[in-house]
Amino acid sequence: MRFDTQDIPFEEKIVRLISHGQEGDYWDFKKEWYKSKTDLLHDIICMANNLSNRDAYIIIGVDEENNYRIASVENDSNRKNTQRIVDFLKDKKFAGGVRPIVYVETIKLSEGIIDVVVIENSNNTPFYLTDQFEGVKANSIYTRVIDTNTPIDKSADINNVEYLWRKRFRLDDTPLDIIGLYINDVHDWENSPIESEMCKYYKKNHQSISLKKSLTILAPAMNFICSAKRTQRRTGIW
Repeated sequence: MRFDTQDIPFEEKIVRLISHGQEGDYWDFKKEWYKSKTDLLHDIICMANNLSNRDAYIIIGVDEENNYRIASVENDSNRKNTQRIVDFLKDKKFAGGVRPIVYVETIKLSEGIIDVVVIENSNNTPFYLTDQFEGVKANSIYTRVIDTNTPIDKSADINNVEYLWRKRFRLDDTPLDIIGLYINDVHDWENSPIESEMCKYYKKNHQSISLKKSLTILAPAMNFICSAKRTQRRTGIW
């Protein structure tokens, strides 16, 4: 189940998720911090490969079996901060050497303190290991469907694996999404060697795109005519 919490402050977002009294496709509850490194790694990978295309949250200090009441983590001996999570992940053999971006946020509520392990949304999916770590299998792709993680001894269903690869290669993005991505990648644009300074040239990841600024100004934005080998079409106005 999904709830629209995209555009609200972080603390309010987490409080709302707790108030729903159930887990979802991008958030999970734990009563206490992990005792098992295997479980921690498995859950992080599942969340990093979530199918909702958004940041994911492991909310620690919420007792599901007691009506989702707060169980403060203030004195939890297994508690970790961002640095300890980063140190834990950095020696794991992730495919391509690309790891999820993970950090810990602490929220002080009237009922006690909770920690939130935030796993940032990324287009580098699917995240998976190339070397096994304890029970976390090599080359197994884990994800999360509704409120359930892929079992640690299994791999995700093929349709979900395909989605994660499509996300990596941006195959479901619209042409405007792609052009917007390239425009924001300001360091990879150069002046065209064969035209005036009014034309910029972008070449990266086997994509060759030229961007030409017309003399017509359409307030509040400039009118750009873009041509891309992949799309071979005109885009709109930014």
